[in-house]
Amino acid sequence: MTKVLVVNEATGERMPFLRGVLVQSLVSTGLSFEAAYRLAQAVKNDLGETSTITSGKLREQVIATIEAKFGREMSQAFANRSPAVMETRVATSSVSKPFSVGILTRSLEACAIRHDLALQTARSVQAELQAGDRAEIDHLELRRLVCKNLLDGGSRQAANRYLSWRLFKESGKPLIILLGGITGTGKSTLAAELAFRLDVVRTQSTDMLREIVRGYLAAEEVPTLSYSSFEAWKGLAFEHPPPGESPSTDHLIMGFESQFSIVKKGLEATISRAVKERLDLIIDGIHVIPPRLDLELLEKEALMVPTMLVIASREILGQRLAGRSREQPSRGGSKYLMHLDEIWQLQSHLVGIAEEGDIPLLYNWEMKDTLFQMLTRVNDCVGAEFPADVDALL
Repeated sequence: MTKVLVVNEATGERMPFLRGVLVQSLVSTGLSFEAAYRLAQAVKNDLGETSTITSGKLREQVIATIEAKFGREMSQAFANRSPAVMETRVATSSVSKPFSVGILTRSLEACAIRHDLALQTARSVQAELQAGDRAEIDHLELRRLVCKNLLDGGSRQAANRYLSWRLFKESGKPLIILLGGITGTGKSTLAAELAFRLDVVRTQSTDMLREIVRGYLAAEEVPTLSYSSFEAWKGLAFEHPPPGESPSTDHLIMGFESQFSIVKKGLEATISRAVKERLDLIIDGIHVIPPRLDLELLEKEALMVPTMLVIASREILGQRLAGRSREQPSRGGSKYLMHLDEIWQLQSHLVGIAEEGDIPLLYNWEMKDTLFQMLTRVNDCVGAEFPADVDALL
């Protein structure tokens, strides 16, 4: 897609169109983060091959898109928003940045705080800043103001979560989220959603790691890597079943375990590198089996959040794979559907390992609910390591 430049009509300055900035503006208008993200993507798609657009024309297009999707009242709310929102600046020891309702709302949602309370709190904080005619506020004072408004909104839990999150971010510890699960559980989707909400730049899938290892080693050295996890048994030296017949459970698991033993080294190296550089990381894949990874030395240096994503029944898994087959034919969904029994057996194997290692299972029914549950789990881990006392703060 062509890169779009937005021309400021007053100054002539040219800036790239940034979807994230538009999302923040839409959230401050009152849209949920999900709705704002979808609308910003729609605006970007509508721009098509446009190379330049004036700020006025872009504003008109955004307003028209809001009205078409959410009605005139919401479009007017966006059109009439006051530029005074950005006048107060938030100061730390090194930088000063404009206060933003959208940014604060997103930060609160990252703390597993529901959108309505997050937006209400951000707007209340904004109102207090404007009422006090504040040109600048220290970030610690802003923190107290946010916690006070969360308490006023009736949620001590939310205030403590927000405070714990700020303490964690100040610690410099990296956040390492480990998402395991079989094909079709929604790992990649959940990883992308978490990365966006938690502002995590680096994500990695074990499928990509497997392909990287394959590129460096001869096929005869790592024969199981040439196959999907549920077909890895084909790379083992034993008498294979006739074409069309499934392998025994023992051979299915042996193939997967052989593949895992090779990917494991690259997986551990990736995590170790992220911890060493103090970088947040979300890593997902069927080979993410926390009890089998050597992470003990790293756990003191990072906040590790391991989770196994699970599908509740074979029928639901079949529906998910069938949907992938229709919507993403390039990903070979029909092939996965043909091997539903093997994939389901692999889940049983992984769930057993997770339960033995006390790794939490997260059943993915609806992605919106699963995302909130995962954010809650992340914040529970943050709160356990960085306990907060909002009363002492205030």
